[in-house]
Amino acid sequence: MASTVDSKRVEEYCESSEEALEAKLDQLAAMVRRSKYTVFYTGAGMSTSAGVGDYRGPSGAWTQRRIGELQRLGSGASAAEVEELRKLLTEKGKEQTKAAKKVPMTDAQPTLSHMMQSTLIRKGLAHFVVTTNLDGIYRKAGLQAHDDLCFLHGDIYTERCTSCGYDFERNWHVRQDIHVHDHFVGSCSKCGSQVPSNYTGRPKAGSQTGADADGFKDNHLVGTRDTNVGTKDTHINFGECLDEIDWEEAELHCSKADLCIVMGTSMSLRHITHFPFQAKQTVIVNLQKTPDDNKCNLRIWAQCDPVSAGLLARLGLEPMPLPVWRPRDALPLRELPAYVTRPYREAAERLNQLADEREREAMATMTETTSRQDGSTIPQLSQSTVSVGNTHARQPDGNNSWRLYVDGKGTDCLSSVEVWLHPTFQQNHFKLAKKPFELQCTGWGTFDIRLRLHKKTGDHADVTWPLQFQEADGHTLIEI
Repeated sequence: MASTVDSKRVEEYCESSEEALEAKLDQLAAMVRRSKYTVFYTGAGMSTSAGVGDYRGPSGAWTQRRIGELQRLGSGASAAEVEELRKLLTEKGKEQTKAAKKVPMTDAQPTLSHMMQSTLIRKGLAHFVVTTNLDGIYRKAGLQAHDDLCFLHGDIYTERCTSCGYDFERNWHVRQDIHVHDHFVGSCSKCGSQVPSNYTGRPKAGSQTGADADGFKDNHLVGTRDTNVGTKDTHINFGECLDEIDWEEAELHCSKADLCIVMGTSMSLRHITHFPFQAKQTVIVNLQKTPDDNKCNLRIWAQCDPVSAGLLARLGLEPMPLPVWRPRDALPLRELPAYVTRPYREAAERLNQLADEREREAMATMTETTSRQDGSTIPQLSQSTVSVGNTHARQPDGNNSWRLYVDGKGTDCLSSVEVWLHPTFQQNHFKLAKKPFELQCTGWGTFDIRLRLHKKTGDHADVTWPLQFQEADGHTLIEI
């Protein structure tokens, strides 16, 4: 925390000239084009332009804490401590502007950098993101956990079962205000796993907590690596072990990468900074110095967004529009758990309102006008727009009957639709060869459905639809 900050680390730098930056962006674009497997490794600097504070920047959380510690020393401060305080305050005054205002983490929206990475992944020019950020912004940028990214330090919307491993993607800030090393959330609605009866929410007297403890059996708290103790949040606090699921995903993707692009991190947490260097080549984009600047193949001294804009331009791409994000395992506001505080309930409501607004905007963008006989106009969906969704009905035996569909005018452009269901289905791969493109199923739980929309022109569009049981008919519009 504050011990990981000093005046040398917080100092920000930039390229010597605009020409120097442009030359490095040319080099970065060439590296991306050559790479067959590209991974992004990102930190808090990715989200500063979204209004989310970082940790070790000139006004970051741990920097502010260190400044406070030094200020409280008052007349008892040594000459070296007085000088350190002066330097920290000087760097704070010189800090580069990142966002017009700070916003709560739950309200933060994708930046140009998030959308650049999402765009490159959708276009096949990049393949995975490893992030240490908790803010959940990547979800709002359209990336899917485990398929497109892993959260090394967890994220605010994930509730994970410690038994079956299912990740519930929630519409509220999952972490409870409990002991710093207690990650208990509740019971798993998928497999029934629940916390042992001797759980009290207080550590057992005399026990160790965090990485020094042997989990629940030692201290009666739900730790980051405990199993069969119900569901947990995925936050990783100081003094805790990372969840093996996330660690192994980071190792898998970084180790097979031709190129790893590090963005917005000072690389201060040394237990995880080896991951980017498992790739054949490594690029670091950051304003501050890192311990690894001499190890990387390309070092760019700049903020993330200008670099992202320059890279997109050189690749001839526009960033994808902000998608509509409706968390797969969202609950109606009236059904949120009792522990969710008022600010987080209000944030969940704003999240839902924003999804409604984005959906209306998408509908407006994807319409074209046709004249009526009286001269007025009526909206029509674009010829290349499809509706992807599912109907749902609860059965008397507790199972759920649902119908997946791909519909709309754009289906005239399709030759077939491939569907991949959860691996637990006896048959989980289907090819729908003609209209209507529909699949009728029965099951007990929700999951992400992968679809490949094959066009008559020979190319295809990949879509992920989060199966939903909240509405009788839920769908979204896709421009193919």
